[in-house]
Amino acid sequence: MIKLLQSWRELEDARSWLRGRDIDFTQESKARIWRLLFSLRFRTAAPPADKLKSWDVSNMVQLIERFAPDRSSPILDLGCFNSEILWSLRRLGYADLHGCDLNPLCKWMPYWTSVHYKTGDMTRTDYTSRRFQVLTAVSAIEHGVPIAALAREASRLLKPGGVFLITTDYDGTGAAHDTSRDVIFGQSWTIFSRPGLQAVIEEFRAKGLEPVTEIADAEWSHATRPVVWNGQNYTFALLAFRRTEGN
Repeated sequence: MIKLLQSWRELEDARSWLRGRDIDFTQESKARIWRLLFSLRFRTAAPPADKLKSWDVSNMVQLIERFAPDRSSPILDLGCFNSEILWSLRRLGYADLHGCDLNPLCKWMPYWTSVHYKTGDMTRTDYTSRRFQVLTAVSAIEHGVPIAALAREASRLLKPGGVFLITTDYDGTGAAHDTSRDVIFGQSWTIFSRPGLQAVIEEFRAKGLEPVTEIADAEWSHATRPVVWNGQNYTFALLAFRRTEGN
């Protein structure tokens, strides 16, 4: 499946949905103790939750509750630094939560006593094979991640029938984006076009990860580009894959 952010209103509605579920970490009261501990340890403020990821997180939470309703389901977030997804799942009662990121500060994110954070490359982890029911990657693959290597690692890590949820930057209008001089989190930045994202899907298919549902042509379209960041206009895309039983 593919789902696209269609408007700024959708992003605002997503944040309202998170607040209604009591998992809005842009609220000052959420994770206060963890942020205080971070600031005391590192003598700097903890990074704030990113409101631009409201749509990503709300959609992922809903899909996880659909595909993995058992709160004991093992879940791994790839590129977990300052990502609300694990914090939200922890508050919703999920108990077997893991996060991996190149940034060593990921180990001091909220709920570090109950969420198992680890510093590492998402394409070469040391988790055991077939360990996880759900993998997530919130706005990570556009930052210099080698897709073939990620697909291979995701296939190794997922249980048969497990799902991989990905959000990323996307523009299906055909507009050109020169991000060659942009370095984000020490990595390059790509805004995927439709052909680029279709190539990502084919890489995953080659490793036994199939889109959860077939993608119709109309699903690739978006009327507006509601996200404006770093001088670029684009939107967000969410992809859902399932690891096939025979692999």
